[in-house]
Amino acid sequence: MSRLTGWIESNNARLNSLMKTVLICAAALCLAVGPASKILARVWTDSTGRYTLEAKLVAFNEKSVVLQRDDHEMVAFPIEKLSDKDREFLKSKEAGDAARTASAALQTWKLRDGTNLVGRIVDFTTRDVALQRRRGRIYVNDRVFDNLPEFYQQLIPKFVAQSENLQRSDRASLEAWLVRQRGEPRKFHVDGVLLETENGDEYSVPFELFSDEDLKLLKPGWEKWLAAHGKNDFGAEEDLGFLLRSLAAAHDKDRLVQREIAIMQLKLQAVQTGLTSLWEVTLHPAAEQRGAPIWVVVPGRNSQQATEAALQQNPGYVAGPVRRVAG
Repeated sequence: MSRLTGWIESNNARLNSLMKTVLICAAALCLAVGPASKILARVWTDSTGRYTLEAKLVAFNEKSVVLQRDDHEMVAFPIEKLSDKDREFLKSKEAGDAARTASAALQTWKLRDGTNLVGRIVDFTTRDVALQRRRGRIYVNDRVFDNLPEFYQQLIPKFVAQSENLQRSDRASLEAWLVRQRGEPRKFHVDGVLLETENGDEYSVPFELFSDEDLKLLKPGWEKWLAAHGKNDFGAEEDLGFLLRSLAAAHDKDRLVQREIAIMQLKLQAVQTGLTSLWEVTLHPAAEQRGAPIWVVVPGRNSQQATEAALQQNPGYVAGPVRRVAG
């Protein structure tokens, strides 16, 4: 019995020591993770105090804050419409750190051939890429091909093979094709996105190389950005680039949920107690139009009346889900 008692006491001591270690680690983890979780998830309030939204902070700039609800819906809310408390929060170090952490994370994107592309999507782009073979070397926009990152060395043959209907998309096929150009440079126009690598370099990636799944997230704002680019409307370009970066930042967190960012509109006329309520109406562009959905907050006696008011204020849209938010 003495041996058995000694064995139990010895193992109890080890178990107690192990439990202490686990509790210390758990406490350290709570200290490390807890504050960040509180920063990301909170209740946001508009300047009137009547509209509230429980959501996570994704990103913000000087004009808008991008939030994500528990149902994964994302919205861009004008900062000037936020409560004083929320605007002060966005000036805090905690909010800035949370947004920077989200935007700095690398994202994984899937190409049509099934390969993965890792980097940060930072903007739309439309530009020419020039390829040339001279003195036995391949140049891409006058940069030596072999000095480019490995992922871009793989992308270029894929893009050329798709554009020129080559049977293979490897380095040897690219070089053979360039030899046939007899030293003449060939330009390809790229419409797509800018991908930032971990060291901060940026590279153009054509839309046509991405999988259909990822294009659903990347392309909705493209035509508006291109129109703004053609008009030299730098402000609109910046706004659309910001929304793209925000979507990309939330991309890997909810890989299977592909969302657009709805633009919030607040139409907060007086709400008579007991007679009208506030309703949040989701509006989607009609089939013949393109663009992101919008959320409109309007008063109404019921959801039907609120939907009719939202549609009247926003022609060219069709109604989606409606929910009562106050009253």
